[in-house]
Amino acid sequence: MAVLVQDPIQELTQQLAQWTQSSYEHHLSCGVILAPCANLGPKVLDPLKAFLKKSEPELSAHYMVDDQNQILGVVLDNQKLAGTHYSSLVLKDFLDRLDVLEGQMVVASFPESGEPTKRTLLQLSQTIMEAKGESREIQLFVDASMKEGVSSILVVDPDEVNREFVKLRLELKGYEVHEARDGSEALEKYSELTPELVITELNVPIVDGYQLIHQIKQKGGEVIVLTDKQLSKDMNRAFELGASDYVTKPFSISELEWRIKKLRRMEHVL
Repeated sequence: MAVLVQDPIQELTQQLAQWTQSSYEHHLSCGVILAPCANLGPKVLDPLKAFLKKSEPELSAHYMVDDQNQILGVVLDNQKLAGTHYSSLVLKDFLDRLDVLEGQMVVASFPESGEPTKRTLLQLSQTIMEAKGESREIQLFVDASMKEGVSSILVVDPDEVNREFVKLRLELKGYEVHEARDGSEALEKYSELTPELVITELNVPIVDGYQLIHQIKQKGGEVIVLTDKQLSKDMNRAFELGASDYVTKPFSISELEWRIKKLRRMEHVL
């Protein structure tokens, strides 16, 4: 008698397809939150539903539990990535208090994160299966095809700790990352290495961040600002000079990576 062994990733992918299909077909956007959890059951799920409903009363949410893989899924009707990310923060707070979260949470929104095809949902399944572990970060998922084109990045920041943190975390994501302490060094390395993206602080010595944006754009490069400056006048000036995106500190490395992927996706569309 033959015994069929089910692939847990394939099963999860099928469940994701069922979870997202109806919502995606009837709404402009469909948010998805996945969390590896222990001891999933009514004692966790029922209070969770009540907590999220109280926190976001207008939210339309559907809850699913993959018992085999111990993964909690929440599908949000008509939610873009920003709104889904906010809901994941609320959800994470609840799961942390119950001490049932067993790894990174993964957040997606379709079509922002890609079209919910079988291939994309398989990537999403693999991502959440690999997210189990000690880290409790929230990871923003984007279809891998959207980051095609970016392999090398130059990080410009006078603060060594900040620079090394961004470099290490992006290297762990598969990017080739170079560093510069000031604007002059950044221009030298840009000419030498021609990275596909520059991530810069505005408060950099010798050649400041604004001048750096202007000169990099003249050379045909792309720039994302990552800065302490939070005033609208600074943001407006950076965009006027050609910055592609603007991220303020403190920041999430997952959000920064999503901004990188979003930038490449927009370039492919254009």
